[in-house]
Amino acid sequence: MGNTKILRILLIVLLIGGSGACVRVGELKEESQTVQLGEAESVDVELKIGTGELRLRGGAEELMEGYFVYNVDRWKPDIDYHVFGKRGTLTIRQTKTSGMPIGKAKNKWEIVLNNDVPMAFEVDFGVGEGKLDFQGMKLTSLIIDMGVGELTVDLSGERRESLEVTIDGGVGSGTIYLPEDIGVRVEVDGGLGSIDAIGMNKDGKVFTNDAYGKTDISMDIEIDAGIGSLELILK
Repeated sequence: MGNTKILRILLIVLLIGGSGACVRVGELKEESQTVQLGEAESVDVELKIGTGELRLRGGAEELMEGYFVYNVDRWKPDIDYHVFGKRGTLTIRQTKTSGMPIGKAKNKWEIVLNNDVPMAFEVDFGVGEGKLDFQGMKLTSLIIDMGVGELTVDLSGERRESLEVTIDGGVGSGTIYLPEDIGVRVEVDGGLGSIDAIGMNKDGKVFTNDAYGKTDISMDIEIDAGIGSLELILK
């Protein structure tokens, strides 16, 4: 989906379902944030971005290293981290999401997280483009609620534990990279326009790789998507 089409859909969403108020586009602001792990041995991560671009990958020395660019003041990210016992909770959310920006709005998050800490993710993404690369990370669970736009999720690479993933998608396109050597099962429901799953076995709404049922570790993915397309890629 091209940027022009995304912008058109954004305008429709805001005009029909959003607030009628306009928001001011101001000067471009850049922020860098670092969050220390503390005493936590595992972390729950919640990301909530209403409009914009989200980039996520592993490789941070600390718990989180983030770089944020925005030009609407009410889109300033709110970052909160608490540790209860040995479990941490990291929340990063867009401050306000209502209103229609007048002008060329920009909101981009680049988030780098630690590879060595087990993390459970919830991602709430409204309108825009998301690229989530979980390669090398200790991902324990993943829930994604995607509205309008493009979503790329990389779940390939080695896994030490089984993983359950839930993706609720709206209007747009999705690409999911999956491991070949770990048993993978993907169940797709909803009114998708097309599904491309080269190299996977299809049984109704269920897609599996050749390793499914043959490995101790497995990946179970449920996708409920609306209008758009889905591509499943083994690597």
